[in-house]
Amino acid sequence: MKNRKRKLRVGVVRFPGSNCDFDALNFFKGSGHSAEFVWYREIKLPRYDLLVLPGGFAFGDRLYTRATGRYRIDPGALAVRSPVLKAIRQAARSGTPILGICNGFQILVKARLLPGKLLRNDSKKFFCDYVACKIVGNSFFRDKSMLKKSFTIPVAHGYGKYVVSKNEREKLERNGQIFLKYAKFNPNGSVANIAGVSNKEKTIFGMMPHPERSPDARYFMRAIEKYVAKN
Repeated sequence: MKNRKRKLRVGVVRFPGSNCDFDALNFFKGSGHSAEFVWYREIKLPRYDLLVLPGGFAFGDRLYTRATGRYRIDPGALAVRSPVLKAIRQAARSGTPILGICNGFQILVKARLLPGKLLRNDSKKFFCDYVACKIVGNSFFRDKSMLKKSFTIPVAHGYGKYVVSKNEREKLERNGQIFLKYAKFNPNGSVANIAGVSNKEKTIFGMMPHPERSPDARYFMRAIEKYVAKN
């Protein structure tokens, strides 16, 4: 009898303003996994096989300093002050795998759970299209079968320019923490075409492109399933 695929329990963190939350939820449910929303006010979480911070303008990416119409765009600035960040940090310390997509990546960087900074696109415009991306470094969720392969993945962001110093970039490359690069066209001006990075322990992954919307989504899902099964 063929072995049944392990059913993963996935928590998708939902912030006010999130608009890619159902995309992430359905990405896992459509593959037969158990996925549920985690509200931003939660301070304790059940045990999950994976936590996902989806894309989608948490709190509108707007930061107001007082009750006026004036604000500045600062993705993740309000999200990192949410109660759920305490639980996310605890999950990170315990080694729970975490995936941040687009705005979720911005939040993980802002929370210093991932290195670097994410700044406004060089074009000063929101960019939305399909882009070719190449798997590099230690690979997406350590799936060596994906290494050096290119995949078509949608991007949709205005603040996706990944920036690190030269020394930090070299360190990330030595550690295999850069796992995704734009292959043909860099939509935001990221240093060294970087599109996705992990923490040093390879338990937290952040990427600007949206794997849940990709025509190659099955490859990303397979990598996550293999990673959880091994760990």
